[in-house]
Amino acid sequence: MTSEGGVRKTMADFPFVLPPWLKDQDTDSIHARMMANLPQDIDDTEGGFPWDFTRPTALEKAELLEFQMVENVRAMFYQFAGGVYLDYHAEAAGLVRKPPVRATGTVKVTGTPGTDIPEGFLFAVPADGDIPAIPFAALESVTILDDGVAEIPVRAVDAGTVGNVKADTIVIMASNTLTGIRSVTNEEATSGGAETEEDDELRYRIAEVYASKGTSFIGNDADYERWALEVETVGAAIVVPEWNGPGTVAVVVVDRTGFPADQTILDAVYEHIISPNDRMKRLAPIGATLTVKAPEILTVDVSCKLSLSVGAAYAAVYETLRQNIMAHFLSASGAGVVRYAEIGAIIIRTDGVEDYDELKLNGTAANIAFSYEQFPVLGELETGIAPDEGGG
Repeated sequence: MTSEGGVRKTMADFPFVLPPWLKDQDTDSIHARMMANLPQDIDDTEGGFPWDFTRPTALEKAELLEFQMVENVRAMFYQFAGGVYLDYHAEAAGLVRKPPVRATGTVKVTGTPGTDIPEGFLFAVPADGDIPAIPFAALESVTILDDGVAEIPVRAVDAGTVGNVKADTIVIMASNTLTGIRSVTNEEATSGGAETEEDDELRYRIAEVYASKGTSFIGNDADYERWALEVETVGAAIVVPEWNGPGTVAVVVVDRTGFPADQTILDAVYEHIISPNDRMKRLAPIGATLTVKAPEILTVDVSCKLSLSVGAAYAAVYETLRQNIMAHFLSASGAGVVRYAEIGAIIIRTDGVEDYDELKLNGTAANIAFSYEQFPVLGELETGIAPDEGGG
């Protein structure tokens, strides 16, 4: 199995065992064997001609066996491969690494009624110091209505999490200014932006394909989860069979950043599984009724008192810890519980953390349980360290 209790396994869960023939292949061991194989009447002392002439060969052979050959062996198996070699394993399993995704949202424009805003018109989050502006393009042409307001669907110009911006931050026009526009804002945060799928995420999907070999693909829970994860914008999916009676299935979906999926993602999952406009592409069995929905957010505040390693920069440690906890919530979506001990383990394994104390989740030193309709999202992360006293 590739998961236990809904928790995904990573490469760290597949220990790599070095083949016996690659052991004891360091430079000194190789060179010692070379010297032992010299004729008895040849001087093998260090600094002699035979010793000096054979040492470079031992160095080259050690590099070949200790690094290059080991990497070749790792690349042969998806459990240990990475990068392009993992992509090759994915292709053999019928999968493709998910590309980066551009965030989407809606901007509200106020201005002169009748003002036309063309498709592709750019709005943006303003630049802030060294942080460049974040542009968003209008997905359709819109005309400001008689009430002086227009709602415009937009998509980030650049793919990735950079496009996931907070509410009321897209407040300027980045294209040539239209005189009929007085103000711009996004009343809700944009969402759905994601980076290129990481190796461990792709490895999990490859393992799921191999684990399902020999099954009938008749529409069981694992099938619906796999189908949902095939959509490039989906980060995790929980399947609820017979959620509204016989023949009904609900798939609860979050995006690749660990937040509830927006309507664009929900529609994409439904289209992929049901394909209402082309039944020959339908994946779900005949007679099944599918509902794709976003979960209710369960905010989990994490507080503790951190002790940093010597020389650790607080800002970097804080951001790494935040990302590690959010990634854990994404992988544990089907477990139904945020485990107190697992959060502690994540904290102590974060680079730059020396120790911690007084860990609490939502104010208590206990697990946090949640239902299939909920999804844990990190709220406040308190470390007991002020940003200006954390070094670096």
